[in-house]
Amino acid sequence: MFDLKNSLKKQSGKISQTLLISVVISITVLLSILLIISGKNKSVTSDEHAEEGEEKHESETEEHADGVSLSAKQLVEQGIQLSVVDQGPVVKLSSYPAKLNVNTDQQAHVSPSFSGHVENVYVELGQKVQKGQPLAALLVPDLVDQQANLKIEQTNLELAKQDFERERQLWSQGISAKQDYQRAYSSYQRAQIQVQAAQSRLSAFGAVNSSNGRYILKAPISGVISKKDLVLGENVQLADQLFTIDQLDQLWLEFIVPNAEMMDLSPNQKIEFKSLQTEKVYQAVIQTLNTEADTQTGRLQVRAKVESKAAELRPNLMVNVLLQQSENSALRVLKSAVQNVDGKDVVFVATQHGQKIEFSPQAVKLGQSSGNSPWIEVVNGLNPGQKYAGQGSFLLKSELEKGEASHEH
Repeated sequence: MFDLKNSLKKQSGKISQTLLISVVISITVLLSILLIISGKNKSVTSDEHAEEGEEKHESETEEHADGVSLSAKQLVEQGIQLSVVDQGPVVKLSSYPAKLNVNTDQQAHVSPSFSGHVENVYVELGQKVQKGQPLAALLVPDLVDQQANLKIEQTNLELAKQDFERERQLWSQGISAKQDYQRAYSSYQRAQIQVQAAQSRLSAFGAVNSSNGRYILKAPISGVISKKDLVLGENVQLADQLFTIDQLDQLWLEFIVPNAEMMDLSPNQKIEFKSLQTEKVYQAVIQTLNTEADTQTGRLQVRAKVESKAAELRPNLMVNVLLQQSENSALRVLKSAVQNVDGKDVVFVATQHGQKIEFSPQAVKLGQSSGNSPWIEVVNGLNPGQKYAGQGSFLLKSELEKGEASHEH
């Protein structure tokens, strides 16, 4: 009996020891698994934090690329001045199609005084010429006859002079009668008159006695050859218009407006017109207003004298006349603040960030503006009270483009 109890105790001790070892091994395995899982989670978490940091850095870089930050000292150095979006008077304009024409008061038509044959042409279409410059040479049969008549009259004058001198000497010696002396004197005077008349006819036609039947067409004014209607070897007739010379430094601006608009127009009034090609604005002064409207359209024609000088201002150029109608109160900014970025009109809005001011381009829709006014209407895109770069916006545009270029690289 005693041996049986001792045997059971020994078996029970062995089982407990085996169970304990199994439990320890199981706990060790579980801890190892937990450590591995925990390491993976930390790695994933650190990777996520790293990605978030990169995304945040990229976001901050993009935000910085969208604007330009400057200190107060840099604003002064760059000449950038802040302005405030406000409500104020903006000129409302009406646009009408118009055309630049030649000023016929400064135009010359060149025609020959004789019918003749074209021997030489000295100028080309579009060429600039000076007053008195030869344009063409004509061989004129009628001129040959007139020059021959002049020579005959000059010969008759010489003979009449000799006869007069002889009769005066004989009369002074008492050999000849006074009546013969008076007759010779009258003949001499008539011969002088005939020579003067022949010379005057040639001078009036612009010919000289030594030209041998050749007639030189000369420019009556300085300008540009805008029309040339002759070629070498052809025959031209009296009063044919062979050349037209225009002085392009003074053009006319002609347009029509509704009768109601004429109430605000008057002679000597200054107006503006805009080129359709370059969008540049030029100046003109109203010269004449038609007294009667067109019976069908009820419109009136206006002619103005162009005051501006520019290479693009040429006859037959189509432009738009800008007529001021009224001044309306509207949201406005300075014209100098508007820049074109990526094909859009933008204004650089200023925002305070600590010690620096950040300028961000804000797209805007623009409205009315007069050419001589510093203001332009803002239809949308800005709010009253916003600060913006009124002066120096071009420098901000340049800095923005430099930043975008470096960011792309």
